[in-house]
Amino acid sequence: MTFGTFIAPDTTLHDVPDPAAKLGVPILSGYQTRHQISELLGQNRIFDSIAERVRLLSLAYEDQCSPQYYYDIVRTLRDFNGQFDRLVEVGVYMGGSTAYLAGCIDAFDFDLDLVDFRSEFLLFTYERVRRMFPEAARRIRLFHGDVPSYVRHVMLEERGHRNIVHHDGAHDFNQVVKDFSALSFAREDLVALIAQDTHLRGTLEEMNFVDLALYAVFGTELNYASIGAAYHGDTEMTRPNRFQGNYFMPGVAEGVVLPMAANQFLYPHPALGMEHFLPPRRADIARAA
Repeated sequence: MTFGTFIAPDTTLHDVPDPAAKLGVPILSGYQTRHQISELLGQNRIFDSIAERVRLLSLAYEDQCSPQYYYDIVRTLRDFNGQFDRLVEVGVYMGGSTAYLAGCIDAFDFDLDLVDFRSEFLLFTYERVRRMFPEAARRIRLFHGDVPSYVRHVMLEERGHRNIVHHDGAHDFNQVVKDFSALSFAREDLVALIAQDTHLRGTLEEMNFVDLALYAVFGTELNYASIGAAYHGDTEMTRPNRFQGNYFMPGVAEGVVLPMAANQFLYPHPALGMEHFLPPRRADIARAA
């Protein structure tokens, strides 16, 4: 059982034409931003160099963010350059954001930890990035687990790092509140929080309320910068789709950046300990049974 630990990359994927198929990673829409980034070129040399490597990679995968979002996270890391030394990406799926984050490693000198509860997503993402940025791969670690487990076993054990957390993992309200709350136990080492899909809605069963989870944890007086795309009017993007009935709220930004110097955790209560946010241990489950 590797949950709650770092795992090694799968070196057997190096010469595999279709790593997604070998790992059993589902490709839903097949959407790729590499065909739509030309209008953003010529404004940022780091983004341009990353976009070129993304464009040249021939691989079956899917992106789940807009080209504007990828451009804006590169710009965001540039704005925080010198203020952080570790970036933690929560929720990688097939490495859409990871490709751009990893492409910034040499320029801004930081280490990158990838966190996901699906090991196959971590392995695919690492292989995708390794093929584009082999020089950056040595600074990437793969953590099989969730945010509370990462906070407990990494952030609290490796104090002193200046962390930026990019959250694009679970989107249901309860889990996102749990994730953001867990970060409060390492608040002294948290420089900024980047949250994606703040414009996402869907069916009641999915409970896609990332933006409301931010308010629940940080209060309604948030200090943030909007990033990514905002869609307007009655279009395909603002209507429920075939994937869990998801849609984007018109006029709402795709993501936000919260500098922690300008925000504070209002939840959880200081009396609640880290154990309230960790998954139950097997021994505890056995005793309860």
